[in-house]
Order: sequence, then C-alpha cells, then structure tokens
Amino acid sequence: MSLFKFLKSIVSNEKDAPTAPEGYCPNCWGRQEYSGHFYNAVKVEGIDTNNIDEKKGWVQAYAEKYLTGIALKKDDAQLVCNRCSMKYEISQ
Repeated sequence: MSLFKFLKSIVSNEKDAPTAPEGYCPNCWGRQEYSGHFYNAVKVEGIDTNNIDEKKGWVQAYAEKYLTGIALKKDDAQLVCNRCSMKYEISQ
C-alpha cells in the first residue's frame, strides 16, 4: 500500500491505524503517534475526507515533511531507521 493510500485510509476510517505503514519505522510511528497527528492536521486544514484525493498534494507534502525521516533504509540484511537507529531483520 502506498503512503498516500495508507494516510487516506486513516482519515477515511476516522481512527488511528494500528501499525506503521510498510517501509516506515514502527517504533517512531508509535512513539510520535504520526497517525494521530495526521488526522488532527486534516481536521485543522478542513479537508473533506470524502474528497481527500483533491488534496493529494497537501497529503504528499505533509508526508515529505514529517515522515521521510522515519523511512527504513536497507543495510545488509537489516532495515535501519535513521531517526532512532532501531534495526529490523528483513523477513524472507
């Protein structure tokens, strides 16, 4: 699932996602509660959850600003978070 679709699902369901989006650090996602921050930002911005596709650029800019730092990077046989330095084994 793409990050945009994941964030859109958070807003559409009007609840926080239980896990981090694929490719992002679950430790940082949970600690920073980005799903809750995103939902609150959508409410403040006044984005209609039924037509969030119209604001796709806003969603992508938000993700770029807040979520790129917690994207996992591949390092040998592990995925590493640049922000918290947690390492995750790559499942086969």
